[in-house]
Order: sequence, then structure tokens, then C-alpha cells
Amino acid sequence: MLNQTMLHWGNSYRALRALPWVVGLITAVAYVICTPGFDIFQMAWLWAIPMLLWSTTKPTWKSWLLVSFFAIWAAKIAILIWLRHIYPPLGWIGLVLATAYFTLYPLAWLAFVRWLFPRTVGAAIHTRLVIQFGLAGAWVLLEWIQSWLFTGCPWVLMADTQWQNPLMLSLCAWGGPWGLSFAIMLFNIGLARTIHRFVSERPGEMKPAPGPLGIMRNLSPELYVGVIPVLLAFVLFFRASTHIRSNAETLFTMAAVQTDFDPNAKWDPEQFRQNANTVRTLTLTAAQLSKNHLVYDARDPQTAPRIDNIPATPPQLILWPEAALPFHVGESNYDEFLTEIAKSTASTLLIGAVSRNELGYYNGIYSVTGEGVSPEFYAKRHLVPFGEYVPFAKILPLRKIVPVAEDSLVGERDFPLPVSIGSRVLLAGPLVCYEDIFPAMSREMALLGADFIVVVTNDAWYGREAGAYQHASHCAVMAASLHLPVIRCGNNGWSGVFNPLGYQQSLKDASGSVYFQGAGWFEVTGVSRHLRQPTFYMQHGDWMVTMSGFFTLWAYLRNRRWRRKKSAESV
Repeated sequence: MLNQTMLHWGNSYRALRALPWVVGLITAVAYVICTPGFDIFQMAWLWAIPMLLWSTTKPTWKSWLLVSFFAIWAAKIAILIWLRHIYPPLGWIGLVLATAYFTLYPLAWLAFVRWLFPRTVGAAIHTRLVIQFGLAGAWVLLEWIQSWLFTGCPWVLMADTQWQNPLMLSLCAWGGPWGLSFAIMLFNIGLARTIHRFVSERPGEMKPAPGPLGIMRNLSPELYVGVIPVLLAFVLFFRASTHIRSNAETLFTMAAVQTDFDPNAKWDPEQFRQNANTVRTLTLTAAQLSKNHLVYDARDPQTAPRIDNIPATPPQLILWPEAALPFHVGESNYDEFLTEIAKSTASTLLIGAVSRNELGYYNGIYSVTGEGVSPEFYAKRHLVPFGEYVPFAKILPLRKIVPVAEDSLVGERDFPLPVSIGSRVLLAGPLVCYEDIFPAMSREMALLGADFIVVVTNDAWYGREAGAYQHASHCAVMAASLHLPVIRCGNNGWSGVFNPLGYQQSLKDASGSVYFQGAGWFEVTGVSRHLRQPTFYMQHGDWMVTMSGFFTLWAYLRNRRWRRKKSAESV
């Protein structure tokens, strides 16, 4: 009998010791599957609940931080596993170091949760609401810090999990990505508080009210607060979609050319001629696409447009990816090559390319018509560490992780690029590669009058996994934040168009994959400049970050005051 009792106690003890790791595992899985590539975006509204509930048991700080760190680190590794493809084996080292660094921000938030959320148990409603807003604000504040600290890398913000949910994206027009992230975390906290109330309080204390609405009276007020932004999104979405759809027009038609070159082999001189011929063929084929023939897959000859079905009006704009060819704009042979293609297609080329001067090279976006290469171009301003430059190269023995040894020059143009499209000149807000993950850069272009945002990138570095989807998700948030169309072209990955509400059209093959060599036709719609209404976020910027900082500070000070009061009473 004694042995059975001891065995029962032993099993119970082992189960209790394993419980925190089960909570961490559930949290890690939920955190992963809500991100782009997995796209169960509903899980973003629930992922933090297990940890919030566990915090109410007041686990030891050692146990809490240990489980939190490994849960988030495992999730970050799963989300960013594609980093291993970048110039291996250095990519594996980058995966370990980058994910460990990115883990620090959610870990800091979870430490704040352990310190504050248990205080909601038995507290007055005003205290609980201060904590709810403070925790949601702390998450946003940490996301914002991540966007600028050490040059910044706000990769896959909580708002980006909703990139396929235009209804919730409507909140971005008011608070930017920070507003949507705040709403998601506010809901997580409110629902966790309600679950805790139903589970932990004795049935006799609930006092259910009669009638069909009785249970609603027993829901925690924090849940109602968390639901308010969700309900507000319906109103904002209806309002925005009514205005945009009633005033939208076709700005231009375009074709995106997806080259699918190996990013390492592309710089091999032996492949220069072959790559140039491939791009030329793809571009000439793209010029034959139309509304009746949307996609060309170079692997499938049957998708090539027929001679008897060539459109009378070719796409007005043909978009190439970042650094599409390893030639320098400004060299006579390359400029003649580009001009000849533009004449042959009767379209404007908007291309990712490099150019040189006596100091080095620029990675930029250039416009080409039948008259030649425009002297105005955009050069990338926010360079990728270890990809386009090496930080602290004179102090530490570090090296770049790409096959281009020379550092890129920082661009100086910080205003839109005029592009001749048909009979009109439109202003393009240019962004190269990961510049599109920084909300301030696209907002700057919108404020300066951009008619659309253009992103060229080379996501082939990421392999054929979730990396391209994670990168593209920022463009959906950008479009919804600014109510501007966003056009995007990648060497291999996500190419396509986001309309001003965040709806997406992507270049896909017959199997639904975005990974292939080919081209696609798109119609770009938007509101003309004289009818366009600037969004609240465009006008006021990161006001939501300021409010989040205020909420965080308020919660911190109130909790400090409560603790001092409790200490005084105990004495």
C-alpha cells in the first residue's frame, strides 16, 4: 500500500515537473503556425494564452525564464530555418545566433508577463485593465525597439501574421503594424483572463444570471476590451473598402519576371551570357501576356503565349527582381541591351540592377524605356549587415556571407522615382530587398506623393520554404497601412501585387507554387492622387508606439506602487 502511494506521488510529481515544458511546447507550436508560410493566422489571437495562464501559478523565476527561452528559441528556429540556405555553412551559424538574438524580445515580454499578470488575480477592474494595456503595449514597444536597435530587423511582426486577413489589416490604416500587433496581444490577454476566471473561481462565486445573455455578464471585462478592436476592424474595413472601390481605377498593367537564378552562381562570369539570354527571353514572353493569358512557366512550353494570341496592348510596365543580372548600369553594352528590350516590348522596364562609380557599387532600381536608361535611379539606403557590408570590419575578423566581396554604397535618394508608364508619369516609392520590412521607409515615400510602392528582392537566398512568404507579408501590411498598391518581384519567391486594402495576387505555377522561373501579368489598381485620402497612420506615424510606451510605463509604476503598499501593510 505504501509503495503504491509513493508511486502515485512520484508520478504526480513527474507530471507537475513536465507541465511547464508542455505549456512551453504548446506556446512554441502556436507561435510558429500563425506565421506566414504556415498561415493559420487565427492562432495569433491565442498563442500567448498558455503562458499567461501558467504565470498565475507564480512559478519560480528560474523555471519561468528557462521554459520561456527554450520555447521561443525553438519557435524562432522553426520560423527562420531557411537561414541555413544562405551561403552554407555560415547560414547554420547565422541561424543559431540570429534566432537567439530575436528570442530576447519575446523573452523580455514574457518576463514582464510573469511580473505583472499574476497581479490580475483578485485585483480591482481598473488595475486589471492597466495591466492588460501595459502588457499589450510592452509587446509593441519591444517590436519597435527591434526595428531600429543594431540597424534594426523587425522580421515577422505580430501584425504580419494577418497578411492574408484584409479585415484585420484595416486596423493598420490607423495604427500601422503596431496598432494591429497591439490589438492581437490585447485579445490574447483578455481571453486568458476570462479563461482563468472560469477555471479558477468557485462555481458559487460566478452567480450566473438568468436569460440567454447571462453567461455574457460573467465574462471578464478584459475580454470585452480585447474584442473592441476586432469589432472596430469591421467598421474600418467597410469604410475603407467603400471609398477605395468606388474611386479605384486601373493605374497600369504590369508583368513580373521571375528569373529563378541560383544566387551564388549568378555572379559566375561563365554564366553571364546564358543569364542575359534567359532574362531577355522571359521579358519578351512577359510582354505577350494579357488578362486572357496570365502566367508563363518556363518549365512548361504549353504555357507560352501563342503567336495568334499576342495582345494588341502589351503590359505597360515590366518588373525585374533585385540585381537581375550581374552587369552594371552605365556600361554602354548593358544600357544598349536594356534599351533594345524596352523597344522590343514597347513597355517600360523597372529593373533591379547595380551600378558603379569610383567609390564602389550601388544596389538599386532603374527605369528603362525605348529612349534609354533614365538618369534618375534609386539606390538602396538600408543595407543588409554581412550581406552588403560588414559591420566592425576594421575591428573584428568578420566576412560577408554572399559571394560579392565588395561592400555596397549607401543610397542618398529618399524620394519617389518618376516612371513613364504609357502616356503618364507616375511616382514609384522604391524599396530594395528587406527595406520593405521597415514601416517608416514606405510611409516616407507615401508622404512624398508615391502613387504606388515597388519592391524588388532576391528571395532565392532563402531556399524554397517559408522565407519568401514571411518577407512578402510585410508588403500586405504596408499596402493596408498606406492604402497604396504594392508591386513586388523576386528572383525566386513571391512576386505579384497587393491592392490598397492588402488583397494579394501572386505569381504561381499550375501546382500553386511561387517557386519557378517564368512571368505573370497583373492589373494594378489604386486611387488617383487627387482622390486619395491619406491614412491616419500615414499622417501621424508611430503614434501607437508612443501610446504603448505610456501604457507600459503606467502598468510598471502602478505595480511598483501596489508592491510598496503591500510591503508597508505586511510590516
